[in-house]
Amino acid sequence: MKYRICRTLIGAALAALALTASASAAPAAIDTEAQLDVIAASGVIQEEINTLYHTWDGILKSGMGKRSHYTFYAAVTDLDHNGRLELLFRHAMTLMDISGPHAAGVVDIPIDISLSAYEISADGRLERLRAENGYDWPDLMNLGSLSEIDEHGTRWHHVRTVTVSRGSCFTDNDPSYSYTASYQRVALDHGTLRCQLLAVEKGSYRDVDSPSTCRKIHVSASVFDGDPAHTNMSGQQFQQTDLYQTFDEALLPPSSIHWVSGDELNRDPHEALSASWSGFAYGALRGARG
Repeated sequence: MKYRICRTLIGAALAALALTASASAAPAAIDTEAQLDVIAASGVIQEEINTLYHTWDGILKSGMGKRSHYTFYAAVTDLDHNGRLELLFRHAMTLMDISGPHAAGVVDIPIDISLSAYEISADGRLERLRAENGYDWPDLMNLGSLSEIDEHGTRWHHVRTVTVSRGSCFTDNDPSYSYTASYQRVALDHGTLRCQLLAVEKGSYRDVDSPSTCRKIHVSASVFDGDPAHTNMSGQQFQQTDLYQTFDEALLPPSSIHWVSGDELNRDPHEALSASWSGFAYGALRGARG
């Protein structure tokens, strides 16, 4: 499918002018419609789609096309609550098991994830954010339902990022998949997307014919809190840690990211971006969990 991104240069120029005027007067109250106009006309979406095509072309040439599926999603957010919108892109590759068991329990888990992020600047331009990545890219589709605000005013979001690969003893009759679950926290802090690794869990999935039968085996985990007892734990020991038990706590109010597909962006960039922004919700808890 050929993607086309329609740009209206005059509209973009007027939107940027409106943003500049708004930013100089009251940065926290920049008109969101003007920001969406700038994002839609920036050319960044087309650049990301070109990256998708380049990556998929490489996958096809490597012979992995029949075993892999590549997805591309975007979202509009305001993670740092500064009134200036962010544009997030998530690229992910998943397994397609077309010969033998379908592996419904793991088919939607990515084998690779990449992320890029942009933000409207104070003078109304869309700028790429710096990334401070302590491990692998966070899967922001799994953004925690709420964020925290620390003593410095930084808004942190818990994210559990899971990736999967074929196990070393994989057969069609006895499929197994190795997985890595990274427990992370993510924040947008003064133009930098920060990601900190809190814990890692590794193991294998077996009985993957359906999500209901899929189970974990050979689990080991480490929590990076400085406690030697929290290194190379069993799955049962990991489940007893405070981090595991509080990681998914539901704290009100909720927050969420509404992702839109590349197809939606292609049909109408501004409409897709508006829908994503309308689906975004803030969530915050002031202070660290006790």
